[in-house]
Amino acid sequence: MYVLLRAIAGIALRWYYRDIHVEGLDRIPRRRPLLLVVNHPNALVDALLVGWAIPRRVLITAKSTIFSNPIAGALLRFVGVLPLYRAKDQTPGERADPTRNRGTFESVHRALSRGGTVLIFPEGITHDEPSLAPLKTGAARMALQARDAGDVEGLSVVPIGLTFERKDAPRTRVLVQIGEPIAMDAWREPAGGMAAEALTSEIETRLRAVTFNYLTADDAARAVRLASLISALFEPVPNMGVVDRRLGAQTAIARRIEELSSRLPFADAALRAQADQLVRRLDAVQRVAAKHGVLIEDVGITLEARRALRFIVREGWLLAVGGPIALWGRMNHWIPFRAARLVAMRSVDSAADPAMRTLVAGAVFVLLTYLAQTAVVAAIWSPLVALAYLVSLPIAADINFYLSDRLRRAVDRARAWLRFRRDPGLHQRLMDELSLLRADVLSFDRELGDRIAASSPA
Repeated sequence: MYVLLRAIAGIALRWYYRDIHVEGLDRIPRRRPLLLVVNHPNALVDALLVGWAIPRRVLITAKSTIFSNPIAGALLRFVGVLPLYRAKDQTPGERADPTRNRGTFESVHRALSRGGTVLIFPEGITHDEPSLAPLKTGAARMALQARDAGDVEGLSVVPIGLTFERKDAPRTRVLVQIGEPIAMDAWREPAGGMAAEALTSEIETRLRAVTFNYLTADDAARAVRLASLISALFEPVPNMGVVDRRLGAQTAIARRIEELSSRLPFADAALRAQADQLVRRLDAVQRVAAKHGVLIEDVGITLEARRALRFIVREGWLLAVGGPIALWGRMNHWIPFRAARLVAMRSVDSAADPAMRTLVAGAVFVLLTYLAQTAVVAAIWSPLVALAYLVSLPIAADINFYLSDRLRRAVDRARAWLRFRRDPGLHQRLMDELSLLRADVLSFDRELGDRIAASSPA
């Protein structure tokens, strides 16, 4: 059942998000027990992403309130989800029961003693804030209990950061970044006790290294926008067929911007003015490119006619072969996808609602559509033909998404080529400005490190 649900989740996630990139899988050992601690920006989607990305069976913990529905609770328990009872979920006036999570802790311990993998969201809530919420001590207490019991060997606490380009928008990008594990056999609490608090602090430090953490949503949006521009400056023009730059490079630059922004107030006035000027120049070149319908990452394309002919032949052949299949996939899925999106966008209270609701409603509507179509085909032809038809449906949907994204990218590239062929001077001006900006950004990054060291307070 877990393998089947994981496969279904993988299909749903691929259809909703355009690109899901996983970094640091080499930090996941194959056989040792693991406690995965993950930030929680996107409700149910977060658990689906981790379960799909990690090549091990994952035991998931979730807030107890989602078990209040008898049907949902029975299904969650059937697939192995464990409830965590939070103090905030108690009714007013109800006394806190210190043993309320004893059963869950025991189940987690048994799973870890068998070398299993357990997922916990130490923030305790899903939220839309641009930074980690204060972490609860539950994950640390689970890890310490397992280590101190003596029957769990080689336990690691593994931080995983989930970064969404736009978590509420279909066909956007996601980064799953696995951070530096904490080896519990080697971890030693500080003198004076407070082991759970100390380990929680260590978990928070390592989670912050793989997540975005800004004071305000405006700060986060500004850093992400600048990171997108700067990553386009330094990455080569992607090969055709590569629809997107990886979100990982952009995320690393955004974290660097976050670091520099926190240190910039200690710099002198000249360096702060230089930073402002760089931002203005980046914005200006972006506006010029957008005015002419060109993406920054396409400024470096070659204008040779021979390359253009190869481009036309390759993309035209791909569209001719795959286009009919993609159209078939779009026709068969438009109604269930559209219905799921309409359901998802009703009374949205959080940016986490659309993705979660779309995935759940989409799974139901797609399944019903598949069953209805397969039944009709079986009635007209035969069960064997109906089975082949059923297998073809998700394949056609995958091809539709792939070709749609690729066609969009090909149109962007063709538009840039035609614009630059008509106006070679514009192409050269943008090339020159981007070259200068690359050098100036690198120079500023180096200079800031050198000069802030001398001007920051001790």
